[in-house]
Amino acid sequence: MTAGGEGDRFGRQRLIAGWSQERLEAATAVVAGVGALGNEVAKNLALAGVGRLILCDPDTVEPSNLSRTVLVGDDDVGRPKAEAAVRALRRMNPGLRAEPRVADLAVGVGLGELADADVVLGCLDSRRSRLRLLGRCALVDAVLIDGGTQPWGGEMRLRQQKSDAPCYGCTLSAAERAVGDQPWSCRDLVASGPEASSIASTALVASWMTLAALRTLFAVPLPYSVLRVDALSGVSEPVSVRRDPDCPHHHPLEGPVRTLPLSCRATVGELLAALEPGEDPLSWSEFVIPRPCPGCGHYPENRRTSHTQADIDASSCKHCGALVRPGFSQRLRVADPDARLAALGVAPEDILSVRRPEGGYAWRRLEK
Repeated sequence: MTAGGEGDRFGRQRLIAGWSQERLEAATAVVAGVGALGNEVAKNLALAGVGRLILCDPDTVEPSNLSRTVLVGDDDVGRPKAEAAVRALRRMNPGLRAEPRVADLAVGVGLGELADADVVLGCLDSRRSRLRLLGRCALVDAVLIDGGTQPWGGEMRLRQQKSDAPCYGCTLSAAERAVGDQPWSCRDLVASGPEASSIASTALVASWMTLAALRTLFAVPLPYSVLRVDALSGVSEPVSVRRDPDCPHHHPLEGPVRTLPLSCRATVGELLAALEPGEDPLSWSEFVIPRPCPGCGHYPENRRTSHTQADIDASSCKHCGALVRPGFSQRLRVADPDARLAALGVAPEDILSVRRPEGGYAWRRLEK
């Protein structure tokens, strides 16, 4: 079929002044969080014709999702949200390259992937996750469009590339930036759970996020850092935000980034062999390392290092019954040499910080 012809899927869009379907087809977008807002954003980008989507979410579909998620249905309850959404998106746009990441919201996508993405969209439900994603985008100077909903509206916040414009972190005090609230699961019925929401406010905020993403992909500057949407008053307006000089989310990685001939599927031993002698690689998240029993000194029978919850939980020593609590580390050198980097929480195409024996840090990127 010819571009713009009668059988062209995107023919009507091509008529829009300033539109470039070719740019969209060549673009990569990362969607962090595939709940209600992430569903809407991913659906919009797929229908618009963005060529590649990476969808990241560790959670599974719950019945309470179904009134606000266009990409999942009753048959998907209990399945990973990212995988269910990707299946629907591929049916919706067969030409789409979509990848599910059933992993932690902020580190399931490597720093290298964030750096290469044309736009990152944060559809998360906790301040902690938002700030962690913002920090990772700041390290590699990635464009981030962060959204959040309220019962009758919501907000959209931008982190623009190569700009000293204020970000979401600038809107918070130092104490608020330090709050470690945890992402909640849709199955958790707790007082600190999510605000009330409906598909109406979700779709409204997702539309604004999609428009901002498209303008970004078309290299059209956006004249605001924060946009507030109030459906009750019928007003969408920019919010004036000042750059906080103490905000930590404005400092990209310093120095060159060298690519290693390894992927996250490599072992710790292979990683150490690829580095210079004495270099000490660090992961971005803690992983579990086995500790000896404080009562009898025996190690667990399974001494592997991991970052899964089953290994994080304390257990009783099989020899003396004492409670054995696991240890935690970010130093990959102390992990089992045969452990895969991915099993320790290292994301695809991540950029690892490496301590040099003479002092200072170097940056090492993993291959795909």
